[in-house]
Amino acid sequence: MTKTEIRWLRKIYNKLAREFLMESGVHGLKIFLSTSPVHCAKYLWFIFLTSIIVVTHVIIVNLYLKYLDQPTEVRLSTKLVHVANSPFPAVAICSANKISRQKLMRYAATVYEAQQKLQPGLLANNVNEMAEHIKLLTGFFLYPSDIYSDEDVRLSQLHNILTSMYNGSDYPTREILFSLAPDCEELIIRGLVFGKFVNVTRYFEKRTISVGACCLFNYQRDTYSTNSTRATFVKENVRNLENVTFESNSILNSIQFVLQSDPSDFAHTEFASYAFRVYLFPRRDYPTIMTSAMGQILINTRSIVEIPVQPTFYEATRSIRDFSPAVRECYFKDEGRRALNKTYYSLNECLLICRMQSMQRYCGCVSPLLAPPLINASICTLIQLPCLTHWMRVFNQWTYFEYVEQTHAPDKCQQCIPTCSGVDYTFYSNTLPLRGATADNPYSYGLLKDLNSVKPLALVKLYFKQRYAESTNVDVVGDWVNLLSRFGGILSLFYGFSILSYVEVFYFLSGKWFVLFYKSRQRRDIGKKKNQLSDKQPIYSLYWRELQPTSAKFKTYPNNIVWQKRPW
Repeated sequence: MTKTEIRWLRKIYNKLAREFLMESGVHGLKIFLSTSPVHCAKYLWFIFLTSIIVVTHVIIVNLYLKYLDQPTEVRLSTKLVHVANSPFPAVAICSANKISRQKLMRYAATVYEAQQKLQPGLLANNVNEMAEHIKLLTGFFLYPSDIYSDEDVRLSQLHNILTSMYNGSDYPTREILFSLAPDCEELIIRGLVFGKFVNVTRYFEKRTISVGACCLFNYQRDTYSTNSTRATFVKENVRNLENVTFESNSILNSIQFVLQSDPSDFAHTEFASYAFRVYLFPRRDYPTIMTSAMGQILINTRSIVEIPVQPTFYEATRSIRDFSPAVRECYFKDEGRRALNKTYYSLNECLLICRMQSMQRYCGCVSPLLAPPLINASICTLIQLPCLTHWMRVFNQWTYFEYVEQTHAPDKCQQCIPTCSGVDYTFYSNTLPLRGATADNPYSYGLLKDLNSVKPLALVKLYFKQRYAESTNVDVVGDWVNLLSRFGGILSLFYGFSILSYVEVFYFLSGKWFVLFYKSRQRRDIGKKKNQLSDKQPIYSLYWRELQPTSAKFKTYPNNIVWQKRPW
């Protein structure tokens, strides 16, 4: 590009910019055409105006990105829901003692007898040694700190002995650990429901969950019926379970029970403590603690623990179905069932299935203490126990910078999101010390009457914190029209910008520029042609009298003819 063309284009741009500054409706642009005694005034004004334009468009872009990420707004409804209409969560009471010593010794004698029939001295030389080896089954509790090696021959030896006990078929690890755990009547010695003493065995059901066999209260999963014991318990105590309806938030309208443990019967504990554990989870979810999103409460012995429960309802209108589940971050019931391919959906259930699928991909089987029937998976045996513990360490790995460097592991279960309608719970814990009592001087009041603290015990009270619960409604209160009005308000507030201003800028950068460019190009081409003609030999036109005959010339101009004499 020559210097002449550069000057020509610069002239067009200057004219275009001048017309834009004169005709634009944006405030503050005409100042650039005015004169000022201050030398750098226009530069300062340009910096100020550019800063405002950048700031406003950054705000607009952020608003738009937020709208794309979450186009819904949560508003708190004024409607209050009575606690009588609120489902109470399920409660799992677990002892620190995972295996009863008395039951372990009886079972060890049976296994030792089977070993002697299969191969004498294969694993243990006596019943006590066999009891220690049977504790290998506790590896299915999947403690993150436990490590098992494939080179440990005890696993294969105990596996062969247990297989021989069941005539070569798979041995039921879940049922074995269930039978070795303390019973509910040994853990919960007294109960009080709404001010009335009750038979604890009619309200608490012993079940095996991911942390061992625990006593469950208010567990109401109807779709899980693989265990005949569960069906029998529900059939016998259906009336008692239906009558557990919290009608108020007073301490009198509560569930109270006394926990007691026998240290002399302890055979295996996760921690060196006599403390009890209380887990709370949705009452229709599969009872596993591995995926519980609610929480757990540690209850020390010789204490009175009050656990107020505060529910919060949340609902979603049909209008948010127009957005994808990834945008609204929740599933409606039918969407969740289709995503999970089950008749029941919850966040905990989805996480459980996702993690079991991960475990199955990693080891080819699923821990028997989870729920292998939910995905029709094979149950792991002692041979696969090292793989399970290794999977657990991989699953629990984390990094200090995970909030900066997002991991993309397939086991994060990103497809599992909450439901759009349901109820959440907030739990509180009030702990009071419980004075000691001897056998000669037992407790003399309330639920503890005639009991003593020779064996560690604790008193737990569960009730609703308030009589009414708040209801949260999720609805789309802002659409693209509201978003557009926000944009217009911001632009007009800062410098009087509008949609027409965008059209105006586009016009000057496209149509107006093209017109100026085309006209200037035409004028330049015409000028070039004229210059080319002026550079050639000048051509003169004939005078019209020169075309006349000679006779006419003589008659017209006789005096102009000069006669010359010839020399001859």
